[in-house]
Amino acid sequence: MVDLANQHKSYQSELDAAVQNVLSHAAFINGPEVKTFAQNLAEYLDIKHVVPCANGTDALQIALMSLHLQKGDEVIT
Repeated sequence: MVDLANQHKSYQSELDAAVQNVLSHAAFINGPEVKTFAQNLAEYLDIKHVVPCANGTDALQIALMSLHLQKGDEVIT
């Protein structure tokens, strides 16, 4: 299995600094780190847009809304 405690120990100082940075500017939603992450992910995936979401439910709802589904359309999960 994955040793999360050991992995955390390897990155602890970097993670602590990142958390302190976010806490210092208090932009918890759509702050600069989220923007940078979205830009880097879009570049990595070679796509135009990444839409950060608060959770998986929001992501699914946005994806379904983008399809302009009509009454009677079927969504299979």
